[in-house]
Amino acid sequence: HRDLHSFPTRRSSDLPQAIKLYETAWTEGVTVAAFRLGRLYEEGLKPSPEATQYLFPPDPDRAGYWYQKAAQAHEPEALARLAQQHEDTAWAANTETTRNTARLEAFRYYSAAAEQAQREDWPDDAWRSWRYRRASLARQLARDGMMESVARAYAAATQRADFRNH
Repeated sequence: HRDLHSFPTRRSSDLPQAIKLYETAWTEGVTVAAFRLGRLYEEGLKPSPEATQYLFPPDPDRAGYWYQKAAQAHEPEALARLAQQHEDTAWAANTETTRNTARLEAFRYYSAAAEQAQREDWPDDAWRSWRYRRASLARQLARDGMMESVARAYAAATQRADFRNH
């Protein structure tokens, strides 16, 4: 599969049409299109990897919007990306409460990503790291006395919990 980051020409004139095609694909039920839009808005697009100027600058708000849409549709890569964002928040947290709240959210998203990838019969190596991150977070949270919260989060994730407003 190809996305905007692998287009050989990467012309700015192609971007509006490509975005429109992704949005159309999303409205027609192609959930990975929302993830790809999130990735485009998160990373932006440069004419080459070495370039310092963007053809399309990053837009974190739009990225979050599309990642959330994809997560609501249970798109595994979007769920994993949101998990990573929560894990990053945990690393930067100044308090144990904030850190554990972010870790629990990361655990929940990694659990949902792994569960959905398994349901979709993804190759094991495509989602192995999500299982490892999930297990590591579960151990950290259990060590901090949050095993009951971990169990509830896992149960919700494996039952395709709703990922709106999380």
